[in-house]
Amino acid sequence: MKAKPYQVNALVSQIKNGFKGALVFGPDFGIVQELADQIISFIITDKSDEFCFIKLTPQKIKEIPSFLSDEGNAISLMRGRKLIWLKEADNTVLSAVEEYFQNIKTDTFLLITAGNLTKSSGIRNLFETEKDLLGIACYADEAKDVAAFVQEVLSNQQIRVSEAALPILTERLTENRLMTRRELEKLINYLGDKKIVEPADVLAVITDTQNSSTDIFCCAVAVGNRQTADKEYHLMLENGENPVSIIRILSMYFNKLLDASETYLSGGTEAALKKIMKPAQFRLESSFRKQIQIWKKPFILKVLDLLIEAEKQAKSTGLPAELILDRVILKISGVAKRIM
Repeated sequence: MKAKPYQVNALVSQIKNGFKGALVFGPDFGIVQELADQIISFIITDKSDEFCFIKLTPQKIKEIPSFLSDEGNAISLMRGRKLIWLKEADNTVLSAVEEYFQNIKTDTFLLITAGNLTKSSGIRNLFETEKDLLGIACYADEAKDVAAFVQEVLSNQQIRVSEAALPILTERLTENRLMTRRELEKLINYLGDKKIVEPADVLAVITDTQNSSTDIFCCAVAVGNRQTADKEYHLMLENGENPVSIIRILSMYFNKLLDASETYLSGGTEAALKKIMKPAQFRLESSFRKQIQIWKKPFILKVLDLLIEAEKQAKSTGLPAELILDRVILKISGVAKRIM
């Protein structure tokens, strides 16, 4: 069954008592992570209970193909419902997942999170078509989604956004859910006991992320401007961004560039610009135009593979994540220079 991220709250009962599992996937890792945490909270109450909450990686399943089914059929000692979380999955786990659902004899819930999956993806089709499974695609928030998320987060703190402040606030926030939440946390701390957000509060606290270091950094990498990329990269680190998040930001950016490059082939530059650029990013328009023209699908796919591998290395090797990211920036910048 297909569902949108905003529909999850309405599906609580089915998630608790009906669905056997859920796949949460997409390029916006912030929304993926939030929904995963939300679904986990519906199923189990104690994430520290190793008998009820099991985390797995595709590598573990590759090493022992039957591990997923065996773990799913192992009864929790406390007799509470068990949840298995298979993280960073891809189509290589499809056969193991299919075997799992064929052999499962318990009420164990299987949660799978993944990056972007194509419409032809086997694991995506499995979760979106079976009535007792749930497939949720997470794409970057549009302006209306950002506004709704802003009001949800602030209303939970009994904070209201004035009519004049809301458009300024949403314009300054990015479509990335984690980064938006971070900015809102800064705003909440700034307000203190104040319960109404006014334009002056937004201007005092919220970074203009539509033309922020993130955008400048991604554009610099994509056109092979290593000096600017390094400067913005280190600025992001100083502002508290971690290397794995920056790798994911680049992945999201190149996924958007992939979408724009395909639109460019059928609709030309102006149509492609609408896919990748927002009005507030007009200062970067010349860079976006250049990227759309030079970056073709085979090169973008090569970059996305580099980023996937970099994230894996950052999580599984002893190398410093900053060094891994520095190397991948160098490689992508090198590709950009070769194709310009």
